[in-house]
Amino acid sequence: MKILKAYKFRIYPDEAQQEFFIKTFGCVRFTYNTLLKLRQQNPSDESTLPEKMTGVWEKKTTATPAKLKRDYPFLKETDSLALANAQRNLTKAFQNYYRGRASYPKLKSKKNAWQSYTTNNQGHTIYLTNEGLKLPKLKSKVPIHQHRQVCGKIRSATISAKNRQEFYVSLLCEEEITALPKTGFDITITYDPIKLIGTSKVLSDRPNFCQQRLLVQLKKAQRKLYCRGKSAQRRNVKLEQAKNYQKQKLRLQKLYIHQIKQKEDFMEQLSIALLRQFDLVTVTMPKAFESLSANHSAAIHQDCSVNYKNTAVNFTIRDWNRFVLKLKYKANWYGKKLIFTDQEKVI
Repeated sequence: MKILKAYKFRIYPDEAQQEFFIKTFGCVRFTYNTLLKLRQQNPSDESTLPEKMTGVWEKKTTATPAKLKRDYPFLKETDSLALANAQRNLTKAFQNYYRGRASYPKLKSKKNAWQSYTTNNQGHTIYLTNEGLKLPKLKSKVPIHQHRQVCGKIRSATISAKNRQEFYVSLLCEEEITALPKTGFDITITYDPIKLIGTSKVLSDRPNFCQQRLLVQLKKAQRKLYCRGKSAQRRNVKLEQAKNYQKQKLRLQKLYIHQIKQKEDFMEQLSIALLRQFDLVTVTMPKAFESLSANHSAAIHQDCSVNYKNTAVNFTIRDWNRFVLKLKYKANWYGKKLIFTDQEKVI
């Protein structure tokens, strides 16, 4: 079975490469906003479209990234595929709007912390070597921290940057996945705010999860941030100008991101462990969400499990929904079956 799988890595571009990325972000944003404004100025061109979601507007109008380069020559300095993807993203945004799946498309802002653009692999223009990552319009390869092997053929690459300081690349690859061997066993799982899932059978090779040390670090960091905020107020310094406060705020933010990534990694390991051991997974979806917090939050510190002893981590309904989503598409990948049932009372 062929699937599309994304691999995300940290990249470390030099000054010239950073300048090219930042310029490309601006050109893509300019193209997207210009096409959106032109579409807003001529709403009658699409008012007659059937169900308003077919994309005929792009065929009727003369506004394309290629023609925008005539009026704006600076667009020629960037990747043409990135500009084409900007128009494609705008088309998808309007299709989602007309189908009721999203709000009306908005203009992109350069003030957003995250900026990105997507380019396609045409004729082996994107590939990985020991020297780094080759991207279109760049003569030199970009240094990359490749912490895992990339399988399959690279279809596209999305370059993103946070505050123009941290740069990442997400490689979309097409790869072949073989089904997992059949075991003949089945299991029923339900939501558990302590362990994430409660199982009807014993799950061997269950991954361990403990964030006790991280929670202690978060508590200390929050207290230190509060103290530095009070110190800045006593000195009549605005928090935006208090350097120590901003440094501690950044440390706290990194801890929160680390906490989220730990949960995501645990969900990945737990979902694949379930599918390796069982062919049929029955997911019992709880209805009485409101009755969970009061009863289970007090029981978090009383869990006697070996893997979760003294663990003060509460998995929310949002974590459960993300886990079920991972389980759903992985079951489709590896040839396993997933059944959803409802329950009136949470076990």
